[in-house]
Amino acid sequence: MAEADHRLPRPAPRLRRTAGGGRAAAEAAPTGGDRNHRTARRPPSGVRAGKVRILDRAGPAWPGLIRCARAPASPATRRGDDGSGRERTPPPGVVERSAPGAAARPSEGEAINTSRTREESDAHYRTARLLHDQDGPLEEVAGHLLAAEPEGRDWVAGALRAAARLAAARGDSETAVAYLRRALREPPSSGPEILLTELGRAEAPAYPAAAVRHLSASLDALTTAPERLAVVPVLADALERCQRGCQAAELLDREARSLTTGDRPPEEASFSLDNAVFGLRLQRVLIELEDLTKRPWTGRGTTGLPAGDDRIRERAVAAVQSALTVGRPADAATVAAYARDALDGPLPQDDVITRAMALGVLALVWCDQLTETARILDRLSEQTQWCDAAAARTLIAMGRYEVAYRSGDLAAALDAGRRWLDLASASHGNPMIPLALAGVLRVLLETGRREEAEPLLARAERERYGDVWQWTHLLEARARLRLADGEHAAALDDLLECGRRQTAWQQDNPAILPWRSLAALAHRALGRSDRAARLARQELEQAEAWGAPRTLGISLRTVAVTVRGREGLKQLETSVGLLEEAGATLEQARSLVEYGTLRYEAGHARLGRETARRGLELARQCGAEGLADLARERLQTFGARPRRAHTVGASALTDRERRVAVLAARGLTNREIADTLFITQRTVENHLTSGFRKLGITRRRELAPLLDDEPS
Repeated sequence: MAEADHRLPRPAPRLRRTAGGGRAAAEAAPTGGDRNHRTARRPPSGVRAGKVRILDRAGPAWPGLIRCARAPASPATRRGDDGSGRERTPPPGVVERSAPGAAARPSEGEAINTSRTREESDAHYRTARLLHDQDGPLEEVAGHLLAAEPEGRDWVAGALRAAARLAAARGDSETAVAYLRRALREPPSSGPEILLTELGRAEAPAYPAAAVRHLSASLDALTTAPERLAVVPVLADALERCQRGCQAAELLDREARSLTTGDRPPEEASFSLDNAVFGLRLQRVLIELEDLTKRPWTGRGTTGLPAGDDRIRERAVAAVQSALTVGRPADAATVAAYARDALDGPLPQDDVITRAMALGVLALVWCDQLTETARILDRLSEQTQWCDAAAARTLIAMGRYEVAYRSGDLAAALDAGRRWLDLASASHGNPMIPLALAGVLRVLLETGRREEAEPLLARAERERYGDVWQWTHLLEARARLRLADGEHAAALDDLLECGRRQTAWQQDNPAILPWRSLAALAHRALGRSDRAARLARQELEQAEAWGAPRTLGISLRTVAVTVRGREGLKQLETSVGLLEEAGATLEQARSLVEYGTLRYEAGHARLGRETARRGLELARQCGAEGLADLARERLQTFGARPRRAHTVGASALTDRERRVAVLAARGLTNREIADTLFITQRTVENHLTSGFRKLGITRRRELAPLLDDEPS
């Protein structure tokens, strides 16, 4: 098999051995004898000739080792284990010097220096063999093998596979891929399909195209159902992210049919056939939900998912049903019932079912059940805190962003949105990337960080994601940016395209995207009042049928802004009440500013100023700098002097800064605060730094007296 030519990452840091965790525990392949066979192939790109380590005497760890080539090292390898950045001290009796002709490590994509001598390659191989025979650190063995040309020795593949397992266990998938690709160039220690499977699974997140090649080759050689089912879902996911969803669906269908026809061999008697078939069919439905030509609008999407008496399967079907129903003529109460059923229990240890549960989280958020969704996420987070499944962490980050943004906690929304984007981006071609990207863009705009939004928007890849429903959310976020910049015609083009796409995907629900409200504002800014009013009333009709308070409050505000007068005042009064009921503080602040404006226009200057001032206070509480600026401008127009925001003292702390400061005053560490508030440790550090500056202190023990004087 021809080897795929891919760039290799930097070699991994050397691992310390732990009690009970030597190579014997990690390496399954036996050590075979050397064979006198060499190839002329060069090592992978990214590997440089290292240093020569001269031992004045035999070291205690590896007796008999006299001269060896040092494996390629990254800066992390040379640093101490404490991460202090200090150079690692060589063992006693070891002197390091640069090897003749040693070159600097090339950057990714740069051609390597092919002048490395056979002697250097042989030195790396001999070192790897000696370390291996003396039970040396596995990843140091693998590092030398990366720098050595293939020797055709049957022990090498086993050592590289074992090192790859260690790298994967600590989350370093790139290094695991490098080891396994190098192992392909040696005689396999077991069947080649096993190595191809391990390589394809390691490549799947970052290199889906390479994973498709290797997993397809391994699948051809696998015969038992358990072995094939370890490959098929990963291969189907990689095919989908390579924009080959039809092939993925066909693969899943074919595999499900093969499991339901014919007799199973005795060794597979204990195999859970029903669960396997359900998992394959569920993954097929999820893939079709991303395909406009195959999305099962008529409800047939769940008829092929017999749940039986299995509760987890019933919940997965309910999650899919919630996603399908939200775009049809239905009310929020019906959809929320499906979503609650889906989320009634812990997350299963299954990525496909977890992906379905994410649809239930989105549906419950779209029903404006923000407090309930937050409680569910807290429960799921507690149940999965020791779980390293990326699907579960992505679901929780996505849910926390949606709840925080819709409730107006913009600091928490930005933190969760960035975490969601990072997790989604770890899987190349993930269709959730544009959805997460849109979320971060909205928060940056609201918090007055417009300059950070443009570079982020440039990361969008229309050619890759333009055909998925999540791209529509990115269009809407871009339209918001253009409205803020005064580019009303360009924003309107984006919003009308949003409407076309939402209708085609049968997701035309203002709870999902209020594109008509935004388009009405663009029409009004362009002087087209009739079109603005018509769009606003259309959205209000949809929102009334849906029956969720936040969605209805936003739609009422848009109608009020377009019609003005007494009718507008009445609708804004209702809007403010509904948004307060929904806990949507940011949207409530927006409605208050508009309500104050209409009161002032109606001749009630004092009431207008009071109402707008209340909107300004809520906007500041949310951290919505853009809305706060608008409120100040309106107040100045009304003849008021808006109070300056507190910049020092405990009253200047934001809600999140206060919560972090209170926990720090109680003696919690940064890590404990991060776990308690479900934010990153860096965010905790940023909040404490900002809080210390506002309070004029430098130590944690000074927090308690200052916070005691203020309401918690």
